[in-house]
Amino acid sequence: MEEIQKTYRQENKIRKTESTYIGSILLIVSAFLPCLDRILVWIWPILDESRDTRGVPISTDIWIASVYLAPVFIIIAAFFRPNYKIYTFPLVIFFYSAVVYYAPIFGYDVKFLRWNSWLALLASIIAGVCLYFVLKHVRWVELEENASDDFYDDVLEKFEKLNEENKNLRSQIKSQEHN
Repeated sequence: MEEIQKTYRQENKIRKTESTYIGSILLIVSAFLPCLDRILVWIWPILDESRDTRGVPISTDIWIASVYLAPVFIIIAAFFRPNYKIYTFPLVIFFYSAVVYYAPIFGYDVKFLRWNSWLALLASIIAGVCLYFVLKHVRWVELEENASDDFYDDVLEKFEKLNEENKNLRSQIKSQEHN
C-alpha cells in the first residue's frame, strides 16, 4: 500500500518546465474561449445586434467558433504536459456553457453576469470538482490494479526461477549419482 501511495505522489508531481507553462497557458486560453463572445460584446455591443447572411447574431457565430476551437487548444496543450489541475478550468467552463445553452429548454434564461449566471457557474464548479475527484479515484484504483498485477508477475517470475533452480539441482544430483 505504501508503494502505491509513493507511486501516486510521484506521478502527480507537477513538473515545472517551459513546456508545462506553455501547456498550462493553452489550457487557460481554451477555458476562456467559450466566453469570448460575451467579452467581445462588452467591448462592442453591436455584435449582439449585427447579423450574418443567415440572420444569426455575430456573437453567436463567435461563440460557436470558440466552442469548436477550445478542444483543439486542449489537445495541443496535452502534448506539452501541462499541470493536470488546470484541466479543471476548461471543464468548469464547458459545464457552464452547457448549462447556459440547455437552460432555455427547461424554461430558464441565464443572463451573463446576473444572479442566475453565478448560480450556473457555481453548479458548474461543483460538477467539475466532483468529476475531478472521481477521476482521481479512478487513477488510484488503476494504480492499485497495476500494483496487484506487478505483484502477481513478480511471484510468477520467482516461482519460475525456483522451478528452474530445482530442475538444475535435480540434474546435478542425477549426474553425481551416475558418477
